[in-house]
Amino acid sequence: MDPEHRNERQQKRRKISLACEPCRERKSRCDGAKPICSTCQRRSLPLHQCIYTVENARTASNEAYIRVLHERIQRLERACSENGIPTPPLDPSEEPAPDPGARPGRRSVSVQPGQGNGLLTPAIKDHVQCTTATPLPVPHRQILDPRSPDCEGLDSLENATKITAMGTVSAEHDVNQAFEETQDEFYGSSSAASFMKEAYGNVKPHHHRVSSSLPGAGSVVTTTAAGNLRQTFAAPKADFGPLNFLQPDRFALPPRNVADYLVGRFFDRVYWLYPFFHKPTFMYAYRQLWQPVTGKEKGVPEPGLGLGSEPGAGAGSIVFHSALNTIFAIGCQFSDLSAKDRVSAIETFLERAKKFVGLDLIDMHNVGVVQSLLLMTLLLQSTPFPSRCWNSLGVAGRVAQGLGLHTEAGRRGRSELEREVRRRTWHGCVILDMSSIVSMTFGRPTMTDVNDLPLPSRLELVDDEWPGTLAQIDDEVTTTSRMNFFLDHIRQCHILGEILSSIYLSPKGRGAPSSSSGTTGDESPLYGLDAILELDAKLSRHEAAVCPAMSWTAPSDISGMPEDKKKIIVTQRNVLHASFLYVRLMLHRPILTQLCSNSDSGTTEPTSPVKQGPFGGNRMLYASFAAECAKICLGSAMDLVELVSRTYQTDTTGGWWWDGLYAFTGGLAVIVAYLSPSLLDSMDQRRLERSWVLCQEILAHFASFSISAHRSLKLLQKVHGDVMARVAGMFQDAFVNIAGFSLT
Repeated sequence: MDPEHRNERQQKRRKISLACEPCRERKSRCDGAKPICSTCQRRSLPLHQCIYTVENARTASNEAYIRVLHERIQRLERACSENGIPTPPLDPSEEPAPDPGARPGRRSVSVQPGQGNGLLTPAIKDHVQCTTATPLPVPHRQILDPRSPDCEGLDSLENATKITAMGTVSAEHDVNQAFEETQDEFYGSSSAASFMKEAYGNVKPHHHRVSSSLPGAGSVVTTTAAGNLRQTFAAPKADFGPLNFLQPDRFALPPRNVADYLVGRFFDRVYWLYPFFHKPTFMYAYRQLWQPVTGKEKGVPEPGLGLGSEPGAGAGSIVFHSALNTIFAIGCQFSDLSAKDRVSAIETFLERAKKFVGLDLIDMHNVGVVQSLLLMTLLLQSTPFPSRCWNSLGVAGRVAQGLGLHTEAGRRGRSELEREVRRRTWHGCVILDMSSIVSMTFGRPTMTDVNDLPLPSRLELVDDEWPGTLAQIDDEVTTTSRMNFFLDHIRQCHILGEILSSIYLSPKGRGAPSSSSGTTGDESPLYGLDAILELDAKLSRHEAAVCPAMSWTAPSDISGMPEDKKKIIVTQRNVLHASFLYVRLMLHRPILTQLCSNSDSGTTEPTSPVKQGPFGGNRMLYASFAAECAKICLGSAMDLVELVSRTYQTDTTGGWWWDGLYAFTGGLAVIVAYLSPSLLDSMDQRRLERSWVLCQEILAHFASFSISAHRSLKLLQKVHGDVMARVAGMFQDAFVNIAGFSLT
């Protein structure tokens, strides 16, 4: 060794006055580097283990200062990792050369055999077959503490809010906290979150009640949609053509047997509830992913059909891979994986799908983009990110309108199959805009107005070609078609749109509880009641006109169907029935909350939401009408909870997040009913108590793997306790008044 270098190294070693604890224990040479010495770095020790323990008071302050810096660095690195910002290595010489064709983003996590990333642990991989014909055996479902790190998953991220993408409040103790954390977001009067705020305001002391200026009380607040879009759709720049695959981590796929299983679960449990893309075209592109270039299948799908078709949505496009990873994630929701593996797999596939969602995806400007964003919306419904869900659907609707999917005026030259796919895609936007996103969760104005676009056909489109004109289709085939659900659901959404515009979103609607103040005395107490009667009659007519295969009042015999198709029909029937009950509950819910609010304020009989003026003679008429509306609302709530209780642990229900919303809203309606003694006396109290027990059982089941459901259950139980305490106080006051009257 050169003497000069040897002397330099000896000189550096002599400057080390204190070695780190790991080097001292191993009696290893330590260079004293901070925040981690070279020896600990070479041994791959974490940063917090390489510590320097001082032995005198003079350097104690330095140790505390370094510890604070360590903790701050760890928090910053964790924040960078969660937001997709790469962190450089400790040694700058080890940093890989940047890729000139890629933008920085979160590192992809590949699902490989033998790794613990969710799907392919050795025990699970042995059960997964190469085809979907052989289902996985149902293992013993692991029950986890929802507050444990293994079960938190998406719910525990720092930017998760106390209001989920389904619109339920997941705060355990205080509704005020949930709304304060989302003060930049708007939740209309028809949302489940506003329902909780109204109910919570009725049972809390007046000085603790939620301010009417909070979001959800009909006030207009500044939203951060642009910021949410930037955060949600931030993605690496997508290149087009074969050069995409020079970045294999972006186009990573699970093994074929796992992919087949997850795709199969999606088509078995979800597709026939939202059939807005052409399955044969999608499956053609899906099969190409594992076939050599020389072994391409014959019969290329016609262009313009969306996912799987060219141009722009074929097997090599970012549109198709975004949709495919989203389908994988949705399939995981209905898989037989343990809670821990399911959460890990969903996060992995969601991150892969997000990499493709950005301006490059929107610039593709084809039907497949709309379909891919609708799939992303379906997935985000089960997450605690309402803004992402809202923005994903909004972008899908805008792209759809830009493509002219909402109209067929002046459109010629398209095949019948292409026109049919475009209709289904647009009506998919309408269904999610009205039923799933606006009315049942956020209470925000709709973006997709009901228009004269023809409804889709009843053809299932399971073949590669359009079978002919509608006049040539056998009626017996269409009566048992799995497309009947989609058509009946669209009609139901049209009625729901009228309910929104007449009861909740109209500035003159008297049904919204938020409009109970600031009214004039010359308004009729019966204003809007005719609209409620008309809408309830429409719901009744719709219930009677539902296709026999979908009917829950007079269902047709489906025993002769194949088992797989029969299970799908039963699932559709249950989902449509639950949706119908929820819509009817929403129609009469404002009357229920107003009735119970009046009772809670000490009014002896129900009154109109408006002040009594020259129309005061109609007071008794309104009281009678309000009582009947409240009974209908409670009846629908109990029917809904009982329906979910029968189906939520079977394969004949929709997503667990929908069942959680139904149980949450139905249970809250039952709780609110206890604030009105006159209403309570007219109801079956045993059934009310049974519904509350069932509601707790449903949410407790979902709480075993969802921290949002756990928090919602705790909040409902707290509100129930407050209501019972308030009711007990009301009875005590009444007893004192009666006793005082008797003594007098």
